[in-house]
Amino acid sequence: MTKTVAEIAKSLGAELVGDASHLITGVASLTQAGSDQIAFVDAPERVEAALASAAGCLIVPPGVKSGSKTLIHSKNPKLAFARAIQFFHVAKPIVPGVHPSAVVGTGVNLGEGVRIGPFAVIEAGVRIGAQTDVGPGVYVGERCVLGAACVLHPHVVLYANVTLGDRVTVHAGAVLGSDGFGYVVDEGVHHKFPQIGRLDIANDVEIGANTTIDRGALDATMIQEGVKVDNLVQIGHNVTIGEHCILSAQVGVAGSARIEREVLLAGQVGVADHVTIGRGARVGAQAGVFAGKKIRPKQVVGGTPARPLSDWKTQHATASRLPKWKAELDALRIRIAELEAQADQGSSPQL
Repeated sequence: MTKTVAEIAKSLGAELVGDASHLITGVASLTQAGSDQIAFVDAPERVEAALASAAGCLIVPPGVKSGSKTLIHSKNPKLAFARAIQFFHVAKPIVPGVHPSAVVGTGVNLGEGVRIGPFAVIEAGVRIGAQTDVGPGVYVGERCVLGAACVLHPHVVLYANVTLGDRVTVHAGAVLGSDGFGYVVDEGVHHKFPQIGRLDIANDVEIGANTTIDRGALDATMIQEGVKVDNLVQIGHNVTIGEHCILSAQVGVAGSARIEREVLLAGQVGVADHVTIGRGARVGAQAGVFAGKKIRPKQVVGGTPARPLSDWKTQHATASRLPKWKAELDALRIRIAELEAQADQGSSPQL
């Protein structure tokens, strides 16, 4: 596919400066882009290198100028570039229909344009919205509800009574609606507490490969609109994840935690049960948020137990100096012992 720079700028609703007729055939990184490709730069320190690159067109922040390079100005160059990628890498349209090897139960309602892939299993009473793509080997349990334009990649599993909103993407191997980890202890024996609640996932959520999200014990686990969950994440029962949160790889969220909207959990963060993380907070990689902890809105924390990032950095820097301080302390102890020995012998200490 070939587009002029003018066509790209118009589609992006962005300002064009330079040769509007220049032909673009694709996208590339700054280091690899050629004269027929478009790239982007959003870091001020990289602008000079970008302008010297071979890219035929650059998407840049407002105010960047060039005497020779064709530019598209955007207040968010990376987002504009992401949309430009879609011009040249159009998703393959799904071919609707139910594959002969798929198993579809009684009372299933399929919307217009739905595809059910090979060896998928759709249990009784399921409702699937228009244009949803159910990939090979997917299992959808009884009475699940899937919205419109969802994508379930191969081998996704939905237990019974899971609800997905519209435009939800679930990557391969994810398991949604499995039992929460709930037990009652009696005389040293763990008795299972029945997990009879729901899992409700709102619109425009994306769930990474091999992620697991448990149903509620009695009520619902809730993943709200626009949440993006990376690969290998575990979300426990009765958790609420607020709108537009980001959960990076290997995050673990224990039962009944409440994460308010626009929170970012970096890689391998552990969130214990009954934690509240306020709106817009940031939790640094490998941090541990202990049970019952409340993190204030927009607070940035790190370390285990999680604490304000500036405190954690100070404490970490201090701990790194302990070997040096220990060596100095050992030397002082030796010197003091020498001075005391000289004093005991009646000689004048040699300072």
